[in-house]
Amino acid sequence: MNDADVSSPSEKLHLLLLDDEPDILKSLTRVLRFDYQVVSFNNGHEALAHLEEHDVSIIISDMRMPEMDGAEFLTKARAIRPNSIRFLLTGYSDIESTIRAVNEGGIHTYIAKPWDNEGLKLMLSKASELFELRRQKQALTDELQQKNAQLSDWNDALEDKVKQRTAALQDSNKKMSVLLTSRTRTFKDILAALSAIIQHATGQPHHQSERVAEYTKLVAAHMALPETQVTHCYLSALLHEIGLIGDNPAPEVLTTQGEGAQIRLAPLANAEVGATIIGQIKRFRPLVDIIRHQDENFDGTGHPDHLAGDAIPVGARILRVIKNYDFFVSNLHNSARLKPSSARAFIEQQAGTLYDPEVVRHFLEVLKTEVEDADVDLCVGLDELKIGAVLKQDVYHPNGQMMLSAGQEINEALLDKLKQIEASVEVPIAVYV
Repeated sequence: MNDADVSSPSEKLHLLLLDDEPDILKSLTRVLRFDYQVVSFNNGHEALAHLEEHDVSIIISDMRMPEMDGAEFLTKARAIRPNSIRFLLTGYSDIESTIRAVNEGGIHTYIAKPWDNEGLKLMLSKASELFELRRQKQALTDELQQKNAQLSDWNDALEDKVKQRTAALQDSNKKMSVLLTSRTRTFKDILAALSAIIQHATGQPHHQSERVAEYTKLVAAHMALPETQVTHCYLSALLHEIGLIGDNPAPEVLTTQGEGAQIRLAPLANAEVGATIIGQIKRFRPLVDIIRHQDENFDGTGHPDHLAGDAIPVGARILRVIKNYDFFVSNLHNSARLKPSSARAFIEQQAGTLYDPEVVRHFLEVLKTEVEDADVDLCVGLDELKIGAVLKQDVYHPNGQMMLSAGQEINEALLDKLKQIEASVEVPIAVYV
């Protein structure tokens, strides 16, 4: 083995020469040593051993050699260094061997003897460029694989973080759900306690305030108010009589024009006191304005601040209509009750004076179209009560005595009996179906 003297070997590609003729090795080395880091062998086995230990970019092998010809050597060299560019040095008479070297050794091309030095240099220069391109491609491929592996690691780490974060969020959501359930239960308990206090103070059955609240919610929803406002309207209606604790004033008396008949309105709810009480509970503060202004009249003649028109909170305008209607048709403390048809007529007549005309319109539409579908109790007069209707609430005599229980079906005999009682006492009997 003869190693050529080379300068800056790290900048040159490694080139391996194999030929059994020393003169040819010397000649090739002399031509190529300035451009390549050349190592030469005259024995195929030694050349293969060198390839096992060293990376070689270009291999040039003679075809006809003892022990191992060029085709066999290049085939084995290909297995050891598959990325090397391989050349076969051969004469024109070796065409069959050349074909075998192409097929088995995977040679880039062959170099014909005798060679032209400049042509050889040009051929190897192009081979060097090809090798560099392949090496760069492989480097980019390796880098891409490394980046992909790194990205995969990052994705795995991110998935772990996402799982951890998801688990933490789920745990937090469970805690929040428990807390929300607890707070909701507490809120409902407070609401139930206040409702019980109101019922005790007013002497009204529990379903009276619930009925007013359900109608208020239906009208608010029918007016397409935001969901939050609908909820505020509902809660305000449940608690609208909170100011009556310890005080039960007489109903307002309104003298109508014409025949001078008197209509009793719902009692003033002592709204200022109610608003003050409700305002002490943080979660009920959005209800304060509705409760305070529930007795305002649309024309500005109401209480306590004589607000008029849209200056009155919309929830208060709705509540004003609903609570008056319920008082007209079914309140046990109203000895001058009206038939539902008469109550509707009166409310419609007072639209623009006592009541907001828009609220009145929506309320009457709700009574016609939505009460039955919403499964809310509907008060009907005996003139509107049909045979086969099922009572949803107990029916009371004007003196307070229960006559019929909820769930009972109306037949002709019962209806006739109720009409007789109503005629004798001259007070409309409220029936909820």
